This record gives sequence, structure tokens and C-alpha cells, in this order.
Amino acid sequence: MRRVLALLLVPLPVLACQCAGPTAVCQRVASSDTVFIGKVESIVPHFLDHWNPAQKQSLTLLNAETARAQADRSASTLAAAKSAYAGIFPDLPEDSKKLLEAAKSHPDLVKAFYTILGNGRRVRFTVKTAYRGDEDEDDILDVWTPFDDCGVDFQTGETYLVFADDDEETGQISTDSCSGTKRLSDAGGDLAYLYFFENSGDDSARLDGFATSNELHQMDTTHSQAPVAGVLIELKSDHGSRFTETAADGKFVFDGLEAGDYSLSAYVPGYPRIVKLLAGPQHVRVDAKGCAAATLLIFKPPNL
Repeated sequence: MRRVLALLLVPLPVLACQCAGPTAVCQRVASSDTVFIGKVESIVPHFLDHWNPAQKQSLTLLNAETARAQADRSASTLAAAKSAYAGIFPDLPEDSKKLLEAAKSHPDLVKAFYTILGNGRRVRFTVKTAYRGDEDEDDILDVWTPFDDCGVDFQTGETYLVFADDDEETGQISTDSCSGTKRLSDAGGDLAYLYFFENSGDDSARLDGFATSNELHQMDTTHSQAPVAGVLIELKSDHGSRFTETAADGKFVFDGLEAGDYSLSAYVPGYPRIVKLLAGPQHVRVDAKGCAAATLLIFKPPNL
């Protein structure tokens, strides 16, 4: 749970969120039930809003009532603690309010509190653009996110690119920090793919590439070692060639690809004035609307 909960007198395990690892945007789109751009209108309960400046003050009040109820197990201290909890959560859904009201002891009240935390935050969006799911522009959509480290720290008034799943049993749509959800301002590469996904039909595949001088790159799944930046990459097919340069992390991307066979080659900077092959040509197969990946091994010349 968030560090702020360390103020509570009741112990709570602190677990870091474990994600499977970075995935390509085309894979995230394919595996998500709902993908949209939306503006955050509200976050409920407001107490669980990561950006709520009154959260610490509210926790101090909870701590005081918790300590009082632990020292004095009378009905009056339990009622005072219930009142404190209800005051902090005035915007709870009715079922959660009933949990607090039904508590017959201090342990029951604490259990109800953590059940509420476990339900997470309900984030209300106005949908601006929908890519997957049944939503349309200007629809209001509720998305749930955990309160622990796996939750997304949404901000009211900010706009996000959201990747979410729909729970068939509860009907709730949810997202977390492993889903790829992010502020729209930080979603440049994802938005490039989604443009082609929305407008180009089958010709919307993506190729993610990595250029490295690490001969053991096949054993290095993190792509963190020996990236080669600034080399010219050619993607060639029967329909012609496309070009890009590797970034500082050695990565490169081609979007809006149709299905077919391609070849990848790397050249020194200055192409086509200087034509000096560094790697390739390497065969790559791209499927319709698919995600392809390739790594080019470059033995770095002295002048690169």
C-alpha cells in the first residue's frame, strides 16, 4: 500500500507491484478490452486520490480515533471511530457505507476500512477518442484502479490514454500501472501506432527494432546493454524502402506496415551520400495488424 498508510496503527504489508515487463503497444491494444483517450472528471473516494492534500490530515484523525478505540472498547468510542471513518469517506458507494455501519467492533471497522482500500479508486472519465470497446466520444465511463502500488495515480482534469480490461462477472472496467495507461502527453509512440490502428485497417502493423553491439544480445532480454545510437536503418520490401535512425537507447520503430516480407539493414550516418553497410540485410516477416520485432547486431566501426 502507499507509504501514507504507514501512519495507520494497524499493520499492513507493503508489496511492490510486479509487472511482467514492457510490452509493445500493439500487443497491449490486442490484449485490452477497452482502449480510449479520456479526461478525468472525478476520483472517488476522494480520500484515496493520490493528489488529495487533505489525506495526511484525515489519516491523523483516523489514527487518533483508532488509538482511542483500542484503549477503550466501549460502544461510544466505536461510534466515534465510525463517525470519523464516515466523515473521511462521504462519497462512498452505498455497499461500502453499509460495511462501515455494520461494524460491531474495532477489528470489524478496521477490516471494513481495508476492504474499501482493496476496492480501489473509481475514476470517472469523459471519453474523447475510443479505439476499442463499446464507448463513443463524450461518453462517461467509470474505470477502477487499485489503491496500492499497482494503481495509476490519475489526476482530476488531466487527459490519459487508457488500456483497460472488463470483468465479465462484476462488469467493472479496470486498469493498473502494468497496463500501459499513461498521461496523453507521455503517449507519443503509442499514439502513432493508434493512428494507423484506427485509420489503416490491415496496414497497421508495427516493427519494434533494437540495434546493439552486444554479441550476447539474445541472452539479454532487457535491451539495456550496448545500444548503438544514430545509425541509419532501412526497411525494404517489394514496395520500396523506408528509413529511420536509432535513438539513444538503440531502438527504432516503423508503423503503418502491411503484411509481408521485409529486410532490415543498418548503415553509417550520412546515407545515402555515404553507403557503408553495418548490419543486414536481415529478413523480417510482418503479419496483418501484427507486432514484429528485430534486433540488429552491429560491430561498431571506429568512426561511428
